[in-house]
Amino acid sequence: MLVPILPLSFPTLPDPLPGELHWSANVISAHNIISEAYHHATRLLRQEDGDALRLRIHSKRIFRRIIPILEALEPEVDNPGWISKSAHVLAGVMAQLETCAFAADGT
Repeated sequence: MLVPILPLSFPTLPDPLPGELHWSANVISAHNIISEAYHHATRLLRQEDGDALRLRIHSKRIFRRIIPILEALEPEVDNPGWISKSAHVLAGVMAQLETCAFAADGT
């Protein structure tokens, strides 16, 4: 099975929209939440003794809590390329978490 290579960190926010000097506090906070969840998930993947339950908990958290945050950012960021790249990164880490969980189960 081909395993996607994950970036070391979640993609940084693109430049603010034209006419804006910086991103709003809500956008920055949402990005920080996503980045932190991504960091925790990739750190768990680097551990050699990751148990299936923890791996699945992180995968489900990304699916149920983090992806909706990214979806909420879409109209605020208004950058389809960044949203697409970010969604692919999250999908890749979820796939690896699930793959490792199946391996830890021995299935």
